[in-house]
Amino acid sequence: MSVTEHAPATRARYPMARGGGLFLVLIGAALIAAIALSGGALVSYPVFFAGSGLAVLSLFLSGRLSDGRPTRAQYIALAAAIALEAVLFGLLPRLLPLGTSEPVRWLWVLMIVGVHFLPMAVCFGPLFLLLGGACISNAALGLLLPEVPFEVFGFVDGALKLVVGAGSLRARPLSPAPPV
Repeated sequence: MSVTEHAPATRARYPMARGGGLFLVLIGAALIAAIALSGGALVSYPVFFAGSGLAVLSLFLSGRLSDGRPTRAQYIALAAAIALEAVLFGLLPRLLPLGTSEPVRWLWVLMIVGVHFLPMAVCFGPLFLLLGGACISNAALGLLLPEVPFEVFGFVDGALKLVVGAGSLRARPLSPAPPV
């Protein structure tokens, strides 16, 4: 290759994957830390909310972590996933009976988060389909096995997010850029 020739530019199929990966790592770590540091409570809400706040702040770094510009379909899928999550969270208090235990409420929250990962696969890649399915399955097992402490399912959920987040953080552009 001569000095005037350049290697073809690459464009990531999932340009938001690395930013999403950082967010996931922080949320997963926040959940694990909130359970581990909860003392006699189910979770430490201050720890969880502090970690969640850091995760939200990490979104300001997403531009630096981006590997290009997302497609219109990816923006739409991201907005739809967030809207779906918001609607399901809005319905949750109306659907759960009064007096529902805190562990059961948390399991439903983990289920909703898993559901919202499914359309995010359009934005962040097929690994998010697996993450969504694994989170949904984990939460469903927790609901089906009430004798198993919530902490088990909470740790698994956090670990799933850590692993997929770390994998997404390592994502690099894979496909050649379209011709100009």
